[in-house]
Amino acid sequence: MTRPTATAPASTPAQDPSRLEQWIRRSPFGPLWERLAALPRPQPEESIPLRVLVQAMVTVGILATDVAAADVADPLWISAWAIPASVVGAWWSWRQRHKRNTSTQFGIAIAMLLALAVFLFNLARGQVDTRLALAELLIHLQVLHSFDQPRRKDLGYSMVIGLILIGVAGTISQTLVFAPLLLIFVAIALPVLVLDYRSQLGLTSRRIKTLTLNFSLRRWTTLVLVVVGLGLAIFAALPRFPGYQLRTFPVSSPIQFEGQFDGQTITNPGYVREGVGGDGTGVGSGDNLDGPGELDSDFYYGFNTRMNQNLRGSLESQVVMRVRSQAPGFWRVLSFDHYTGQGWEVARNDEEDIQILRRPSWSYRFIMPPTFKALTPATSQEVVQSYTVVSELPNLIPAMYSPRHVYFPTREIAVDAENSLRSPVGLSPGLTYTVVSDVPYRDRTRLQQASTDYPNRIRNHYLEVPEAIAPELRAFTQDILDSAPSPITSPYEQALYLSQYLKQTYTIQPDLPFLGEGEDLAEAFLFNYSGGYPDHFSTVLTLMLRSIDVPARLTVGFSPGDFNPFTGFYVVRNTDA
Repeated sequence: MTRPTATAPASTPAQDPSRLEQWIRRSPFGPLWERLAALPRPQPEESIPLRVLVQAMVTVGILATDVAAADVADPLWISAWAIPASVVGAWWSWRQRHKRNTSTQFGIAIAMLLALAVFLFNLARGQVDTRLALAELLIHLQVLHSFDQPRRKDLGYSMVIGLILIGVAGTISQTLVFAPLLLIFVAIALPVLVLDYRSQLGLTSRRIKTLTLNFSLRRWTTLVLVVVGLGLAIFAALPRFPGYQLRTFPVSSPIQFEGQFDGQTITNPGYVREGVGGDGTGVGSGDNLDGPGELDSDFYYGFNTRMNQNLRGSLESQVVMRVRSQAPGFWRVLSFDHYTGQGWEVARNDEEDIQILRRPSWSYRFIMPPTFKALTPATSQEVVQSYTVVSELPNLIPAMYSPRHVYFPTREIAVDAENSLRSPVGLSPGLTYTVVSDVPYRDRTRLQQASTDYPNRIRNHYLEVPEAIAPELRAFTQDILDSAPSPITSPYEQALYLSQYLKQTYTIQPDLPFLGEGEDLAEAFLFNYSGGYPDHFSTVLTLMLRSIDVPARLTVGFSPGDFNPFTGFYVVRNTDA
């Protein structure tokens, strides 16, 4: 009797690699595939609450970056696809956490190289703010990374990326719209830190319900409010430094101007409603450039080659720009040299009076002409200002005196005879540019000792007073100075004394009647109405100084505006003009 012999089962052959794997192994990417396949299988993170909250941190970071970017440039709208994609990636990573995921890792590596190529291409074109380009690259990498984060360490990388994104958003944000997102981020980050620490100790939980039992709502609310309140208090109390030590300044994407730029035209939307005059001056409705009329409620009438101060009405307050600067100042726009009797005009506005500046294609920086460089570090302070336009403005570039470098998105800008800056295009909402100015220190002793031997280029343009009012105005001004407690001989002290006299003696007249034909503004202000509009004070002071042989011109611009200590920006309105 023969005993049956047991037959050993045949060993199961190894599964043949797929055609895709075979192709990859034979391709130049074969070594990368082999290296990924040889990695040890990771120890997965099993805590669902930790994964959910980490994903929430990343989501808030992406959304905050998108929201803040709208303050300084065109909206990225990256959160519309990045948030859903990262959520899908987080779900996929949880589902595949126990597998090796070699093919997923290989795809992520290739996609990251493509993301880097896109980033470098955008930098080479110079079409985006460098900060936003870096943030966009980081978001791309995070979305890809979310598809392979089985370990706690991988979740830690996502936490850091979320923190970086919220930091970037805080850097570029200019409004308090960012504040709720910051509050939400802190509220999520605190329990994430606790869960991460518990995971390190091996005290993980896969159930959300268990998590809620371990947290006291009152305790965490108090902790969040304390952290946020302390952070805001410290931020508000910090001094404002120049920043941007690497000299990479915020500037909008390059603006292409079609046509020839001569710098003579100033386009003020408040004047230009029905066309533009042949001399480059806005025509607008009616005869707004001369005679009685109604001023535009949105745009200040002084930002033009000709300013008619016989217009009546008021501006409706609206934000026109936000300025980041370590020091407040007068955001200078335009200067006038010729008085018309009822306003001002820029007399020197011909082609030979305008200097066109051009920048190289690889840099946004315009170097100002030597007329701006009479100041030295011993007599001036460097002030860096970054301007973001919120509402439409004329093609005039506000800047603190005296600008040394201007970082502007057009290839050309112009400097007129009064050292005002002009752009080829109007300043549209979202436009961002930066100015580096050497602001002179106000040394009262040196100003008192200033010479009164004025050169002809000063006397020929800044001493003109209409003959009809010159004798009376001179006598009136001299009587005011003679009534001072002590003799005033310095032009600087005379200017201070006269300005205080006007402030204390005359008042703002919101219901001021129109000037009659041939009626002089300064004469009516001083002797008929005992005041006028705010910019009438400046006109009268300028003429009073000229009448006693002190050269003066009228300069218009914006006052500093309201400083927001939580954003670090000066909020400037049209009523600050």
